[in-house]
Amino acid sequence: MSRILLIALFLLPPAYLFYLIFLYFFTHVPYVATPKKRLVSLMEHMAITKETIIYDLGSGKGDVLFAAEQFHPKKLIGYELSPLHVWYTRFKAWMRQSNVRVYRQNFFTANIGEADIIYLFLVQSVVEKMWKKIQKEAKPGATIVVLSNTIPNQEGTFHPLLKDGVATPGGIHIYTIPLTESSLPCTPPISPSASHTPTHYHTTPG
Repeated sequence: MSRILLIALFLLPPAYLFYLIFLYFFTHVPYVATPKKRLVSLMEHMAITKETIIYDLGSGKGDVLFAAEQFHPKKLIGYELSPLHVWYTRFKAWMRQSNVRVYRQNFFTANIGEADIIYLFLVQSVVEKMWKKIQKEAKPGATIVVLSNTIPNQEGTFHPLLKDGVATPGGIHIYTIPLTESSLPCTPPISPSASHTPTHYHTTPG
């Protein structure tokens, strides 16, 4: 029995590596988990409240979503194509009685309209392609958090990741979907009688 267990443990790493290679040829996106040492910095810059809805597109094992749960956001949603990582996330959520929800679905077909924060840790080409979808579907005021890569020709804020006081490659880029006129709160018009500013009228002599 112990010999079988040792063989299984020996074969597990190469089997997982083979799975990741197969996954890459299927999705054309390499699987790279968000480094755990980056999670603290990400949480500091996400400004999560109890009303926040967070979407992680390409959620992997759900590390970012589980880290964000400590702030008790309204929803934690992940989209991931890898069956193994989806099952792992769901099992972990069940074990922890977590509110994290993950769907095995291509995030390019996901409905992202309710998200307040959208997190991306993807290769540059996919980030750029995803940005086209975000521009069309994300709600005004939504925050887009991108680790390591950037969204070209877009204004945002950059937060370098430091090690011993020195900036390391990558960093956190944060963008905001602009508010539209229709998304701004309505202000009732002020009648002339209620205004302290005199109103001038032009009249035509009769």
